[in-house]
Amino acid sequence: MPYVRSNMISRAGYSGTGDWWDSISEVAGSAVKIYGAGQQAQGAAAAQQQANRDLLNALAAQQGPGIGTIALIGGAGLIAFLLLRKKG
Repeated sequence: MPYVRSNMISRAGYSGTGDWWDSISEVAGSAVKIYGAGQQAQGAAAAQQQANRDLLNALAAQQGPGIGTIALIGGAGLIAFLLLRKKG
């Protein structure tokens, strides 16, 4: 159907079933919008928390081995060196 320009005025509250049905549908639409906004806020908060966890994990990965790990490897190396030196 082709577009036809019209001078008709569209008004809210004229669905043909009366004002009571329009009021009910507006309330229902508002409730759905409020629920959707709440879900979006929860999703945004969860995404932000995940981004924070990812950032903390990335920072931890960049730190390298801890001082305890370095001391353990150094001690094992020293013991190996001393044992090899004693046998030779």
